[in-house]
Amino acid sequence: MNYMGKPCPVCARTFRDEDDIVVCPKCGAPYHRECYEEKGACLFKELHKNHQSWQDIQPEEPKKSENDETADEVSICRRCGAHNPLDAIVCKECGSFLSREINPPAGSQSSNSSTPKDGPSVGNTSPFTIFLDPMGGVAQEEDFDGVSGAELAKYVKNNTTYYLPVFMRHKTTGRNRFNFCAFLFTGGWYLYRKQYVKGALLSLLYILVELGALFISMQFSSPLINEANRYYEGAQYVNINDYISWALNQKSFGDLILMFLPTLLSLLYLIVRIICGLRGNKSYYRHAVKKIKTIKENPDTTASDALKEISEKGGTNNAIAWVCLICYLIIYFAPLFIK
Repeated sequence: MNYMGKPCPVCARTFRDEDDIVVCPKCGAPYHRECYEEKGACLFKELHKNHQSWQDIQPEEPKKSENDETADEVSICRRCGAHNPLDAIVCKECGSFLSREINPPAGSQSSNSSTPKDGPSVGNTSPFTIFLDPMGGVAQEEDFDGVSGAELAKYVKNNTTYYLPVFMRHKTTGRNRFNFCAFLFTGGWYLYRKQYVKGALLSLLYILVELGALFISMQFSSPLINEANRYYEGAQYVNINDYISWALNQKSFGDLILMFLPTLLSLLYLIVRIICGLRGNKSYYRHAVKKIKTIKENPDTTASDALKEISEKGGTNNAIAWVCLICYLIIYFAPLFIK
């Protein structure tokens, strides 16, 4: 039996999780242990005579309608205690970033609130609160191809101050911004941002290019370059034109291709990196909007459930990011340990 929130018959204080509660063995009435010991007996002797239970005299709690249950799900600001709509990202009173969990019903007070709801206004808050707006200056109601700014922020989760202004710029001007993380980590970044198909293909391409370049270098390029170095032994300076001239005169055109193929493969993948950097933000924007729309279009999903699902399916995959980083490091440093 859960007695939390019920009043003690002696002191009238409501029961809390940390309270030591004892229950009358005859009628089931709950007491604080010290209150029961103070009285020495149960107060409901009439119930004992009539063989009734303490539960029989408790007022019946009114049933909540669906609208009431939805209204109780609010986000309470941990800084100022203001009640905000469930889908709000920042507090309407102080501008602080709201918790992503559903807070207690609107009638209760947040345990972490330091000031009342009608406490300090935006003008009295720290300037850092304003400049560190988690929405990056984008309104929560802003429309992004059928998706609100608040929904997009819930899906992005991490680094919203970067992505939301970038998405806004793309929507209003069509201009993009270079994504250096996508440029540096390519497939790893796509996997980290839960774009699994593109991420898997780019990661596979990276592995094939690196391992292919390593194999060609060990089997063909390095022996040919060593042979060319012996040919030019004693020369003060040897440039790439000398290597090309040697390969064409002493070897075949195919040997020339094999000699420089690892470098060509690296240049090819550099082009792929640049494309990822140029198109990374646009790709992520389209991916996020598509995922959010798919969730919202489900007829069996309520607005509250949709927001929870958007938050769960969005964000980042930290585990796969670490796995990719370790794999990249192994492949990158593998030539140092292979003779």
